[in-house]
Amino acid sequence: MKSILLLAYAISPTRGSEYAVGWNFTINLANNNKIYVLCGASGDHMGDTEEIENYFKLNPHPNIRLISVKPTRLANIINWPNKIGILGPIFYLAFSFWQKEAYRIAKEVIDTEKIDIIHHLNPIGFREPGYLWLLDKPFVWGPIGASMFVNSALLKRLPFKWQLFYLIKNKINHLQLKYGKRIKKVSEKASELIFCNTASKENFEKYLGKTGQVISEQGTFQIQEDKKTFNTTDIDILNIVWAGYISCRKNLIFLFHVMASVKNQEKWRLNLIGGGVGVEELKKLAIQLSISDNIIWHEKKSRAETIKLMCGSDLHALTSLSEGNPAVLYEAISLGIPTISLDQHGMHDTLKNGNGILIPVSTYDETIQLYTAKIDELIENPKLLIQLTERTKLMRDELSWENKIKKIEILYENILKG
Repeated sequence: MKSILLLAYAISPTRGSEYAVGWNFTINLANNNKIYVLCGASGDHMGDTEEIENYFKLNPHPNIRLISVKPTRLANIINWPNKIGILGPIFYLAFSFWQKEAYRIAKEVIDTEKIDIIHHLNPIGFREPGYLWLLDKPFVWGPIGASMFVNSALLKRLPFKWQLFYLIKNKINHLQLKYGKRIKKVSEKASELIFCNTASKENFEKYLGKTGQVISEQGTFQIQEDKKTFNTTDIDILNIVWAGYISCRKNLIFLFHVMASVKNQEKWRLNLIGGGVGVEELKKLAIQLSISDNIIWHEKKSRAETIKLMCGSDLHALTSLSEGNPAVLYEAISLGIPTISLDQHGMHDTLKNGNGILIPVSTYDETIQLYTAKIDELIENPKLLIQLTERTKLMRDELSWENKIKKIEILYENILKG
């Protein structure tokens, strides 16, 4: 049994996104390994670790030792504007101090425990690789994400401030990949780099001359709920679901223009699950496009409630400007719900080879036309949707956490063998 020091800043058994990444890697790796997990948040903010601490008090695991890393007083002071919602980016400065505290505690763990491998897991973004690579142990970094570039063609209908934001973000990505000293040092020191998708891997190869395996940070799971099985080739209404945190990055303006262009407006319904910024503006846009009667708005739901709502859906829609591998995509696959998405980033890797519907990105208007045409085709020919549903159900085992963790454990073995 190997001993792994795992840095999972975000971890929760009830939340999605980064929290689910931390939870699923920890709980699945612990089947065959001793896991010392350094965590920083199971709630909304840095230092909110009560949920995960209480979970393991009530459900102790013989192979998991949870180590909560509390932010220093300075980190809390710096992060205060972020916590009250007035200066979000300041979090990254506070987070760098949290990483230094995690490094201090990791040194103490290594002094008292036999550790075979250190694994920096999340957040998966490449900008903050922490400091555990400085310790004298084999070091794994990844899955690494967030190094993808937003396709400027998709920015056309966004408010100008958001167009400018993503253009600046693209430039920052370029500069950090090319000139980031610590990113370069970590890439050179790491025993193994893991990338969340091919796009991230290709950017590290281009800018840093480093490569590694592609292993998604998400996995499918076994759940009791399952989408309905079609008994007929006639679908009265195409039930589409979108779920997630509503923001400009999710590109719902694009999706609304797609749905407004569908030929038969009586044949589709969109369940939109989630809260976030810009909800009221989106509701106004839906009215302007005359599609508001087709949309059922659901506020932010728990992960369990979201899965229940998704179960009655025929199709899952994604239009994000940029994604590593969205958790909701793997939840849809787990439920047997096929996905239609723009052909980029993690969606490309997961849905290629006919495992879903991928819409190539060209000009904004042409991409809308292609996306709309595919929706029209599914409405007019339900047999295609039935075939996609069966294909999606076959993917579940291949993309399971069990198979993913096997790949990680093989990687560990190869590192220790030298």
